[in-house]
Amino acid sequence: MIMIASVVSGLVFILLVSLFPHKQRSVKNYDALLQLNQYKYNIYEIFSIIPLFFFVGLICYITYLLGNDVQNLIFSGRTVDIAIYPPDTFWLASGLCFGFGLIVPPMELLYRILLGEEYDIYTEYTNRKHGYDGFRVLRPICLAFVVVGLAVSVLGLGWYKEITADRILINDFFSLRPQTYTVSDVRSLTRYEKSINADGFEKPDLHYKIVFTDGRVWDTSDNFHEVSPEVYGQVIQHILSRSSLTLQHQETDR
Repeated sequence: MIMIASVVSGLVFILLVSLFPHKQRSVKNYDALLQLNQYKYNIYEIFSIIPLFFFVGLICYITYLLGNDVQNLIFSGRTVDIAIYPPDTFWLASGLCFGFGLIVPPMELLYRILLGEEYDIYTEYTNRKHGYDGFRVLRPICLAFVVVGLAVSVLGLGWYKEITADRILINDFFSLRPQTYTVSDVRSLTRYEKSINADGFEKPDLHYKIVFTDGRVWDTSDNFHEVSPEVYGQVIQHILSRSSLTLQHQETDR
């Protein structure tokens, strides 16, 4: 495994050098200051991981707070009997994307403050040392993270289930338009006590399957919303109380 990782790392390095070669530029007093401060620049490069993860964590946390505030603002005031919305922790996914996508400005500002007039010498030294232009590598990667973060945020705000007296509204994560059902559109309800794990063995797993007339199956074991079994039990009772259906019981979901 270590050998594979080493080979992959070597190939990535060669690819970076080939795609983003660094073109040396003239920097005032480069040789003199490099000879004097090379050790310091190496220390700054090694310990750059500390502020990097600090800023990623900070941006992630800010996104987490803002995402939950926006979600509460959008969904507040809706009149529903049962609502299943993205959990608070969902916004950590968007936060990580934005954390890595927006990392360059705060890191650049910090190093400009720390190094002052030596900043250009430091960046030129690290680029020459590795053989590729670091900023040229980071720009498309960061842009990709920002795009993914925006997509995840937009899709997350449309990822929910709402149940009222006369309708069941389901909006899947990758769907931009919710699907609306009535209780009469439910074909069957089944409760399972166990499921089969990846190794083929049974494991305790209380869940339900709600099958609709159009073929959709709402499987509560796919619990990405982190909803408690009690809430899913309320969903089942809601449907049973408004239909002539009976709850079927099976021991294991195969």
